[in-house]
Amino acid sequence: MSSADPTDEADLLVAAAHDVAAFEAVYRRYVRRVTAFAAKRCSSADDVADVVAQTFIRLLDAAERYDPARAEPGPFLLGIAANVVRDVHRRGSRQQALVDRLAGRHLLNSDDAERIDAAIDAARAAEGVRSAVDAVPAGEQEVLLLVAGGRTPTEAAEELGISPAAARTRLTRARRRVRSSLADSTTTDTDTETDEQERA
Repeated sequence: MSSADPTDEADLLVAAAHDVAAFEAVYRRYVRRVTAFAAKRCSSADDVADVVAQTFIRLLDAAERYDPARAEPGPFLLGIAANVVRDVHRRGSRQQALVDRLAGRHLLNSDDAERIDAAIDAARAAEGVRSAVDAVPAGEQEVLLLVAGGRTPTEAAEELGISPAAARTRLTRARRRVRSSLADSTTTDTDTETDEQERA
């Protein structure tokens, strides 16, 4: 990355909000750096995966506000990661306080599980996430992005003015659509590679 043109990287970051290829290029260039940043600041692999996933999902919105004159792409992206790390630590502190009070009972509720699942799913398929998310119907997409951005399904429901049950239903459908889209993309890529190998 040190040999890359900062101007080119800035252009990619600006385009990432609307261009799938640009988003994927930014992801490929910075995912290791973001992962290393998270690994130094998180105490578990799950938290690292959460930070990486949420950083790139938040980038989809933040890229529209990116000003190359104010920050280079790397520091800008790590600034997003730092905010996500703070959110993760705050959640961890609240959970630890409950652990201390309830003597080690399992405290991961359904909202937490849905949020973590959404974040990990996004981390596993980050390179194709933009086009897959764009294909999700608007109502479901709103819940998916709110949850991936750090809210619980209940909080997303309150923000959207719907019931928690409706939010969970929309989240489940959205995740199913994204997984299906990514699975189709993976199958197509595999078929293409196989065809190329047979022609070689």
